[in-house]
Amino acid sequence: MAGAFFGLDIANTALAAAQTLMDVAGQNIANDATPGYSRQVADLATTAAYAQPDMGGTYTPQLGTGVDVSSVHRVRANYLDSLFRTTQSDVGLQSTLQNYLSTTQSVLNEPGSNGLSATMNRFFGDFQTLSQDPQSAAARTSVQQDGQALAAQVQQIYQGLQNVGLQAQTQATQDVQTANADLQQLANLNTTIAQAQALGQQPNDLLDKRDSVLDSLSSLMNINVSTQVTTVGQNQVTQVTVTTPASGGGAVTLVDGGQYGSLSVTPGASGPQFTMSAQDAVSGTSSAIAPTGGSIGAAYQFVNQDLNPASAGPPPSLMYQLNQAVSQLASAVNAQQQAGFQNATGTWAAGPAFFTASGSGSPPISAANIQENPLIAQNANYVAAASTSGAAGDGSNATQIADIAGQPSGPLSQYASFVSNVGGQVDLAQNLGSTAQSLLTQVTSQRQQAAGVSINQEMTNLVQAQAMYTAASKVAQIMDSSLQALISAVQP
Repeated sequence: MAGAFFGLDIANTALAAAQTLMDVAGQNIANDATPGYSRQVADLATTAAYAQPDMGGTYTPQLGTGVDVSSVHRVRANYLDSLFRTTQSDVGLQSTLQNYLSTTQSVLNEPGSNGLSATMNRFFGDFQTLSQDPQSAAARTSVQQDGQALAAQVQQIYQGLQNVGLQAQTQATQDVQTANADLQQLANLNTTIAQAQALGQQPNDLLDKRDSVLDSLSSLMNINVSTQVTTVGQNQVTQVTVTTPASGGGAVTLVDGGQYGSLSVTPGASGPQFTMSAQDAVSGTSSAIAPTGGSIGAAYQFVNQDLNPASAGPPPSLMYQLNQAVSQLASAVNAQQQAGFQNATGTWAAGPAFFTASGSGSPPISAANIQENPLIAQNANYVAAASTSGAAGDGSNATQIADIAGQPSGPLSQYASFVSNVGGQVDLAQNLGSTAQSLLTQVTSQRQQAAGVSINQEMTNLVQAQAMYTAASKVAQIMDSSLQALISAVQP
């Protein structure tokens, strides 16, 4: 049968459990505004029953021995964590990409009186003026000067885009350093958490920290997170594995238990082009990756796709479209200029190319190298205004060059299409970013409802725990009085 102190022992377990319940509620209330904190819950369980022997030995009734706090666990919704990280990666991609594209728009400065479209219109307008008075030195000088300004502005736009690309590449390098620090921290947390869980402990704060680092990493790049559960003795140990897709298929393991890999950025030989690789945490081998999410993915896409002059698509890259417009401008003007005649040296001859490529060799004309022909830059009389050799007053060829501006598929039209495509990509990134942000807000709210602290609920839990503590105290008081009476009764 149970001893005289049996009821007091039961009351003592209730007091300890109620104290833990109040402590947990207080911890939750204290961390209501702590970023990354997960609400904690104390699990109550009955203690092992006391077996009372009976006379016949065929039936052993069980007598309860009290209550115990079996564990204090945190509340998480794993599917919401996964959705949050995927959505946050999308937000990081689109918002960062929008910033790069918006800066590109600023470089173009369109529409406006200082944009390239206005400069091209002035250039072709100069030819129209020249056609009316081909022998005018002032008209020829205007063509010469605005041609130089046009070529210089194209190169200025090109350099501006290169600078935006270099900024994106620099930001990607910095983000990769942050990501590598996160990978190392995740591996260290895996090790520390596993050691604590193997001893039967519940490291809730460390688990929260690990989830916060995973959230941070997902804003930088696209990752896949899985949880591995093993049993050590009678205790379960949980560790996360982090992977990212490899360019050639498959996946690279970035974190596996206490092992971690690293990311690296390799700049291209020229311009803001770069490649990325990841070292596998298990094998140690490096594989090429092409991140498609987060701020790193945005820089990778902008630099290696949007600013890639060799990417003809579909869809063609922005730099490819710019080069196509510049090439068409040079080709159309040069073809008509070389079809006309000039008398720069006093002898009538076919006109030279108006635009050439700077640098050695004979590279194709592009936004990077377009320049006014040095012959024309030195002598405006090399402009071929006439369509007929020796016709000093003939400005019909200048008229035909001026007419290039109005061609439905001419360089002005193609450049306008390029500018429109830049604006379209900005709008697309903004719309996709707004959609992703709206979804992220909803997921964040749902995650907060599942794992966050409700002050009202914790106050209710606190009052219930207080009532339990008060009642257990009363039981202990009654048991103590009974023992005192018993002791007094047996004393001589």
